[in-house]
Amino acid sequence: MTDITLLCLATAVLFAAFIASAMSGDVFFTYFGAEDSVVENATALLLAACGIALWWRALDARAVLPRGAVILGVLYGLVYVWAGGEEVSWDQRLIGFESPEYFQNNNDQQEFTFHNLVIGNVKLDELIFGPVLSYFILAYLIVLPVLWPRVAWVQRLVSRMIIPVPQSYHAMFALVVTVIIPFLDESRRWEVYECIFALLSLAIFLNPANPLVDTDRPRNLVNG
Repeated sequence: MTDITLLCLATAVLFAAFIASAMSGDVFFTYFGAEDSVVENATALLLAACGIALWWRALDARAVLPRGAVILGVLYGLVYVWAGGEEVSWDQRLIGFESPEYFQNNNDQQEFTFHNLVIGNVKLDELIFGPVLSYFILAYLIVLPVLWPRVAWVQRLVSRMIIPVPQSYHAMFALVVTVIIPFLDESRRWEVYECIFALLSLAIFLNPANPLVDTDRPRNLVNG
């Protein structure tokens, strides 16, 4: 599957969400906003696929990468697989296992998820996994593709950390979706955004602007 195909699927998800919302709030909630909805499960699977793509990327180039870089690639993949598990509460509702006591007392949904933990009076999903993570993701999707071909230290950092850089059209797609999604008049619209982000991430990892075999080849830098 090509990255363009994945972007087309992401576009279809966005259009479908607007159509479902126009039909009725109940239709939107059933397919897009509810726990264990089609979109939530798809997001979890796509995030896991992103993790596998990152593992494949690092391990496939291990002959030309230092061990530390390969380990980083594996860790990146673990983060995505972990995020996929968190998205569906590690299938807790499907399997029916009980949350450990700590999570029952300190999780705002009493589920076995870390992003819903409440430490003190701070909800992690509102602090770290909310605005902080959103700004980080937008910087990665929109700012990095602009800096990477132009700034030498950014290119060196990306090379050492084997970060897959979005193509310019990936960045444009991310920007357009970020502008459009607030117009979806549903409180659970961010479930749609998460699914689109997972599709976009997979598209980037399958066709990044910096293939690992080219990490040591200089680009046309205008600012060292």
